[in-house]
Formats: sequence, C-alpha cells, structure tokens
Amino acid sequence: MAPACHVFPASELEARIQLTGDGRLRKGGRIDLSACELFSMVQYECQIDRPEISNSPVRCWPVQRWFRRCQDKKGSFTVETTAWEGSKTKEADGGGETS
Repeated sequence: MAPACHVFPASELEARIQLTGDGRLRKGGRIDLSACELFSMVQYECQIDRPEISNSPVRCWPVQRWFRRCQDKKGSFTVETTAWEGSKTKEADGGGETS
C-alpha cells in the first residue's frame, strides 16, 4: 500500500522536503529545491460528453505536471512541484503566491 499523501500549500514545499517521509531531517545539508533536476510529464484528463450514450465522444485535455529530482546522503528522491513551479512564476511576475 502506498504511504499517505499529505496535502499542504506550495509555499511550504521547500521546507517540507528538508524532512524524510517519516519526519526526520535529511542528511547532507539543506536541499535547494530550485537546484534539483527539473523534468515533466503530460497526463490527460478526459470526460465523456454524454455517459448515458454508449458511443458518446470522449474529450481529453493535456495536464502538464512538473517534478524535481533531488539528492541527499541516502540517494535521490523525487517530488512533484507543479503548484510550486506555478507559484514561482507568479512571484516573478509580481502576482504573489498560489497554493
């Protein structure tokens, strides 16, 4: 079974990655999230126009998700940064943070 997924605002992400999943401080010093390798994945969100009709069209839209691969003393770990990347862009544009 997968571990529980904790929900928190994107503004807390940099602080949250300093701890392991069991709440211990990561070894190897402070992790700079913006220095971690950035990569992305595209998934699709789909909806059936009229589910009650068997041959109803299905419409799908791409959803871009962003991740950072970071390194600590124990090895690498990956964290989804989609909301965090968006909040960085808004801050750079003067728009403030999002969660």
